[in-house]
Amino acid sequence: MALPKSKRQLALEDLLNRLSFIQTAKDYNTDAGLRIFMGEAPQFGEGDPPSALAVFVGDDSPETTGGTVRTRVPIEIWAVVPDDLPSPLMSIEAIIADIRAAVEIEADASVDRSLGLTDSGPATMPTGLERGPARPLRREVGSGYVGCSQEYTARFETKWGTP
Repeated sequence: MALPKSKRQLALEDLLNRLSFIQTAKDYNTDAGLRIFMGEAPQFGEGDPPSALAVFVGDDSPETTGGTVRTRVPIEIWAVVPDDLPSPLMSIEAIIADIRAAVEIEADASVDRSLGLTDSGPATMPTGLERGPARPLRREVGSGYVGCSQEYTARFETKWGTP
């Protein structure tokens, strides 16, 4: 029998799914959800969409009390566009708005925005996810893109010895 997926893995899968909805066909401002990179900076080539997302997972911070482990996992989502767009700054701002809408706003009351991070049923966003700062990305010399990151912190509890 295989072990169940961890809460961390389930949260990341759900987050990636939410980000994939960022498409103009679904009434978002951009099509950034058509290209999502995990743990690597995007590179733009000919014929690629004019925006992309990159998701980076930071070092978690577990705290154990008795048999309960409370964990905080920082997640950074990059909004990236080629530097030759007419208005790259406004393009980045549109993607940040899309990220926040996709991750934070409920389409209807049946949507659980806790990212599945609580054991006792659906929770409000502050229980499972916190929004952190948005930061401009440092542009490396010779880089063909500019961007900004939106940080979130996933918080969840597990029993000692469970994923």
